[in-house]
Amino acid sequence: MKKTLLLMLFTMLILIPHETLASDLTSLSPGKNEIRIEHDGISRRLIVTTPKTFDHQGVYPILFCFHGAGGKADGPSERWSPHVDKHGLIVISAESVQSLTKWNFMDDFHAVNYDDVGFITKVVELLIEQKIADPKAIYATGHSSGGLFCYRLAKETDLFAAVSPMSCGMAKGAHNPDKKTKPISIMQVIGTQDKSYNGSSNEKITMYSARERIDIWRRFNQCNPNPVVEKKGKEIVLYTYSNAAGIEVVLCEVKDQGHLIRRDLRDRADSIAINFLLSHKRK
Repeated sequence: MKKTLLLMLFTMLILIPHETLASDLTSLSPGKNEIRIEHDGISRRLIVTTPKTFDHQGVYPILFCFHGAGGKADGPSERWSPHVDKHGLIVISAESVQSLTKWNFMDDFHAVNYDDVGFITKVVELLIEQKIADPKAIYATGHSSGGLFCYRLAKETDLFAAVSPMSCGMAKGAHNPDKKTKPISIMQVIGTQDKSYNGSSNEKITMYSARERIDIWRRFNQCNPNPVVEKKGKEIVLYTYSNAAGIEVVLCEVKDQGHLIRRDLRDRADSIAINFLLSHKRK
């Protein structure tokens, strides 16, 4: 009986995907690492995926990915980790405070104002301090609640070279760039049937339409009002607005898709987004 149990346990260990329980960012290993970082007295979870060739002798581009409402770090990690070895970057899937499972994309919207901006800022500072991240090549993407959080990060921080919010709205007032905001390249990926494509309004929040939010950031970044239009197959169209300094604001429309984009189209849009992000460096 004992031999049978031991054999079963051994088999289970073989089948479990490799995941290192790193104590902190300095102890990262090649592949998937799960770590926790303390912020404001709360232990926050990160899944950090590094290239197979990862070592601590050089700096890497970093892609933060943020889950949607009700999600955890595992989903975005699985979604974006396939790009790690292809592009030689590190993917960090961050997790919101459980059990809220939503990102604090604007204060006083959720029941508790967790300091998510401070948490991500702390992680970025550690990555740069420990010579893991290329400070000019830090990026962010996110789905739904995570996409809204990308807009907040773009407005309130100077950490990212570019961001790509996905399948989300943009909150009026909360996400409008202001005098403290630095120019930043943005690609919005959204299905034309998404609930937030045409904007929305209720007593708690007003969301800009996809076209309105692109125009807001285009004007802020002083981009040419006439876009370059490029079709990527039959379902995906890119509208790219750029300025003389190389800053770009892009609307990536996925035809006839809703809040959850069909898997093959989502994967194609992800590849377009990651190529866009990596083409920009922080000034």
